[in-house]
Amino acid sequence: MPTVRPRAAAPPIPPASSALGHALLIMGDKWNLQIVRAVFDDTVRFAQLRDRLGISDAVLSHRLGRLVDDRILDAQPYSTSPPRNEYRLTDLGCDLWPAFVALWNWDRCWTPDRPTTLLRHRICGHVITPVFGCGDCQAIGVTARDVRTDVDAPLLIDVADRRSRRTARSDAAALDSCSVLADRWSTFLLAAALEGNRRFGDFQDRLGSISPVTLTDRLAYFVDQGMLIRTPIVDGARRQEYRTTPKSLDFFPVFAALNSWAARHLSEYGRSGLTIVHNAGDHLLEPRYTCNACNAELHRTDTEFRRLRR
Repeated sequence: MPTVRPRAAAPPIPPASSALGHALLIMGDKWNLQIVRAVFDDTVRFAQLRDRLGISDAVLSHRLGRLVDDRILDAQPYSTSPPRNEYRLTDLGCDLWPAFVALWNWDRCWTPDRPTTLLRHRICGHVITPVFGCGDCQAIGVTARDVRTDVDAPLLIDVADRRSRRTARSDAAALDSCSVLADRWSTFLLAAALEGNRRFGDFQDRLGSISPVTLTDRLAYFVDQGMLIRTPIVDGARRQEYRTTPKSLDFFPVFAALNSWAARHLSEYGRSGLTIVHNAGDHLLEPRYTCNACNAELHRTDTEFRRLRR
């Protein structure tokens, strides 16, 4: 049995805890995603965010409060009469940048008809397509098929007391990353599928308190959107399982980035509850992006997004 190099000697994560689950709960919300994405783009004031996102004052106020509570954003006063804040990314929030690059990459590939942005690498000056890889062994082009996972703790943690259970899903034919992560169950379901779960009962076990009706609904949604396909468990059998497609496998870098972020910031043990091992070197995957023009490792401060005009 190959040996995986641990991050550090540490006691096991308590069974009821999942740092990855917490991360997915924070980011598995359409408005949270859009708010953080807008703040990355220097849209930092309440009215600016409301007008850009087309969000109600009440919903925006609630989401901003939660993102501040989760230490993703920091409210910085710029006016005392009347009281007004700017919302800036904390160090914790800034470290989400690789996940948002992964989301941007997926949108660029799978929603080509939607307006998007260009990413420029300031170091070489090129407009680029980031390449996902492993920082441990410097490999590039790493995909979901190049790794294996080991579950250390339940994916879903019970924090439903303070968060909305659902944000309305988009049923539009052209799916984007925000509608993939439109609500917590969709987010957790896709994460479970990328871990290798295939059968209805497997998803139920992995997701804990999800109801059969909700699970059926979300599975059907992902089948309709081309993220999963139904296949018979045995040829000719009535029982079916759900397999990932290239469209869903391309979402892997998003979860890999969030998993790494959760391990660094949301767990005192430095473990997320899900170990992702890069098969090529049999080591823990360290997500990173490189420039497809100059091959340099990409950093938030060395890149800039440019919005395309409609």
